[in-house]
Amino acid sequence: MTCIRRLPRWVWVALFLSAAAACQASDDLEPGPAPAEGEISMGGSALGGNAQTTVLGRAVLANENIVQDPAWIAHEVRLAEGETVEHSHEFAFLYAKEGPHRLIVDAGSQALEPGSGSEVAASTMHRHEGAEGGSVFWEVRLAATGSPLPGELDNVRTIFESRVEGEIPPRPLAVFVHVLVPTGGETSVHTHPGPELIYTISGSIEYENKLIGAKVMGPGEFEGIPPGVPVQKRNIFEQDAEFLSWFL
Repeated sequence: MTCIRRLPRWVWVALFLSAAAACQASDDLEPGPAPAEGEISMGGSALGGNAQTTVLGRAVLANENIVQDPAWIAHEVRLAEGETVEHSHEFAFLYAKEGPHRLIVDAGSQALEPGSGSEVAASTMHRHEGAEGGSVFWEVRLAATGSPLPGELDNVRTIFESRVEGEIPPRPLAVFVHVLVPTGGETSVHTHPGPELIYTISGSIEYENKLIGAKVMGPGEFEGIPPGVPVQKRNIFEQDAEFLSWFL
């Protein structure tokens, strides 16, 4: 015979309050108001809170230049001082990680200091130059899954590959940002008209969206979400946190 033990009343109360808190947390994750003039739009709502956001690159993409079922693919390239590589590929954002970096497109030249970024249009021939002391940079392409970075490259490695989640809007505005979330800080709850990918580069954040709930993300971890999903990043830790975000 099975014996069913009745739980004390206080246990039931605790379980009820715990469930109610979980529901409340989910209900609270709603996007804020539309961005005011001068604010950075994350699509439908502003990136508010006390996070410090820097736009590193942006470009409107032609639909014919976006492959079917694309992924964000990041390769890290190391160039010695004076070393160059020339190639063309799918649309990409550049991120200067260590040392100064020179980007030459057509007749124009752009110096990228560590922590800065830029963009390169699809099928555009361009050249990277290692500056004084050498350069380390990322090329983050919107490309077919598994595709290699073209060119004769000796010191290259894959940082991440993440399939784009959900449908990409027609002629999307692709944006690349760096976000610093101070200790105790947070972004506002916001949405994007297209998919987003974030990559944590230092510190840790508590990341939450309406599909997966909350999780802690540390350096080297990344997460993608489909369009229109409310999301927030919070820093509940004792060290400032930084992450990169690519959204469409």
